[in-house]
Amino acid sequence: MKRLLLVIVCLMSMPAFAMEWQWLNEMRSAIRDMSYQGEYLHRRGDETSVFSIAHATRDGEAVELLQQLDGSMIEVLREGDRVVCYYPKGSEDLVDRAIPAAPFSQMGPMQLERIAKSYRAMAMGEARVAGRDARVVSLSADDWRYQHKLWLDKATGLLLQSEIRGQDGTVLEQFRYTRLTIGEPVSDQALQPSLAKAQVRQQTQYRSEPEQPDAGGFVTEPGWLPPMFELEMTERHTGSDGWMEKRVYSDGLATFSVFVEPAMDEDPMDSQARMGATHAVMQQQGDLMVTVIGEIPVETARRLLSSVQRVQ
Repeated sequence: MKRLLLVIVCLMSMPAFAMEWQWLNEMRSAIRDMSYQGEYLHRRGDETSVFSIAHATRDGEAVELLQQLDGSMIEVLREGDRVVCYYPKGSEDLVDRAIPAAPFSQMGPMQLERIAKSYRAMAMGEARVAGRDARVVSLSADDWRYQHKLWLDKATGLLLQSEIRGQDGTVLEQFRYTRLTIGEPVSDQALQPSLAKAQVRQQTQYRSEPEQPDAGGFVTEPGWLPPMFELEMTERHTGSDGWMEKRVYSDGLATFSVFVEPAMDEDPMDSQARMGATHAVMQQQGDLMVTVIGEIPVETARRLLSSVQRVQ
């Protein structure tokens, strides 16, 4: 009888768990395949930007145009694996910054099976965003990671709002649609950047399949990693002024980079900065200067940094 009761309890709990991941799977498809237009807010810490977005598919490829509506009028055109960012005159200092992107649109296919190894998905009720009914799903994990909260359109699965939260519940970063139309045709004109024909600065990137990471020849390595983070990319540069090693790790949702180079100053350096959910920590470790940058809590970054050691 006890065994029968246990089986019944397990069967009753499985659909609820599977349904939340099914909603996330629908979100993954909707972001890529649906047609939609609207405006959204993106807040990182104390900074807030407003963007318009037009998204559609053309010849089987996703095409998306972002236009920043406040500050400098930056436009970002994504066509399949090609990304072009247009900058108006007088904004050359913006070229070195990360290219703006709507949440998850710049990523390849979301690896939900991998994300499920580190995060627990839980339904948190319903709400309304931009006049649309939404399901609310939280993704929580261990103390080495942030919490995520997602508002998914009930009718289509499209992501309407997302938040990255600290362990104390503080909202560190937020994306939220304020106006949105889903499923209606998007004209070719709506996908044409207005700055494309002007004499402006532009930056082009191509997303390609990442090469297999290879840390062979590296002289350092982290002695500790948060559980389930895997090595995604490696780079090593040498020059007349020394060398630099870079490793990029991800758990399928969060990403961080570890940079190591010889320490040049005799005075130990220790600095820390944060923009939204992204921490940057730099500290001298013996004869090494180590920097950790990523969407991880500062405690995680500090432990990573202090674990870096020479291997040869």
